[in-house]
Amino acid sequence: MRRFVLAGVVGLLFVSAVLLSPESGDLAAQGPSTPLGTSARPAGTNITGAAFRFNKVKEGIYHAIGTGAMAVVGNSTILVNERDVTVIDDHVSPAAAWMLVEELKTITTKPVTTVVNTHFHFDHAHGNQIFGPEVQIIGHEFTRRALLDNPTAQPLYQSFYAPKVFEGQIENMKKRLSEEKDPAVRAKLQTQLTSTEQNYASQKELRPTPPNVTLTTQMTLHRGDREIQIRFLGRGHTAGDVVVYLPKERVVITGDFLTSGTSNMSDSYPLEWAAALDELKKLDFDTVVPGHGEAYTDKGRIDTYQAYLRDVWTTVSALKKQGVSAEEAAKRADLSKYKPSYPNPAVPVLATQRIYALIDGAR
Repeated sequence: MRRFVLAGVVGLLFVSAVLLSPESGDLAAQGPSTPLGTSARPAGTNITGAAFRFNKVKEGIYHAIGTGAMAVVGNSTILVNERDVTVIDDHVSPAAAWMLVEELKTITTKPVTTVVNTHFHFDHAHGNQIFGPEVQIIGHEFTRRALLDNPTAQPLYQSFYAPKVFEGQIENMKKRLSEEKDPAVRAKLQTQLTSTEQNYASQKELRPTPPNVTLTTQMTLHRGDREIQIRFLGRGHTAGDVVVYLPKERVVITGDFLTSGTSNMSDSYPLEWAAALDELKKLDFDTVVPGHGEAYTDKGRIDTYQAYLRDVWTTVSALKKQGVSAEEAAKRADLSKYKPSYPNPAVPVLATQRIYALIDGAR
């Protein structure tokens, strides 16, 4: 595991970020107030049309999924409680989070008082900075440490969001747009170009902001008659994934611990992940609300993903024993038998590099 440095961090949004590790929490009712930490509209919010569609999962539970009008990357889940709103994951940028809060006004006038980060990755926690100190941002202690440890310098973020990546994408799209004759294709390209340019502008304003309330194993929130359990089931997609379980509604919100497809493995523990999914199965739920893809009710997908994780580990480990480089292993690893379940079951280089590091003793 990476060594995270907590000292010497400056410029954080919150005046006070006291680490708490309660086994339960109950937030006192708050009066109406803006959840935004700044009144200034972030860069990157100049879009046409709605950024989100809000799919109603069950009463007071909405799955916020991007429309493509702007880059949001991951999903959010919205809990409209008796007197307030809980947001689970806040997307890839301050702009995306700001638009989410704005568009929430189409389904509720209640204030956002609580945000939960299911893990530290940029597509789930890089909207944190827009929320003021009156908003509780809750996450695992590992997630806090990771967001304090310069996460934009890590390989995952740099692979997708380094300036040279953005600039290359923008240049390529402009070239394609200038050459394209088909009006429908041009319109699609223009939307993609605008979204990428807006995302790049927002990333320049990014200040990774950690949770101001943390847990290690479990925390329970009570919002009116809604019980919200936040649980750490074991290391998996990262060392600090949490799931949000609503026992009354029989809903589990899983971030990238369980999506509708495969998940990035750059910070993962594949064998522990497969075992931790057994803990998820023990919960009484009928609906999965994932961090990517649509909500679903087929619990059999858990078994499939456990098998996939174990096969990835076995296949990549065997290639390492043969002396194959991690880069070559990514090309050779054959997981094609999972194609009926996953459109792209291939193992990316970041995943093979991670597995090689774990075999070599990384923690």
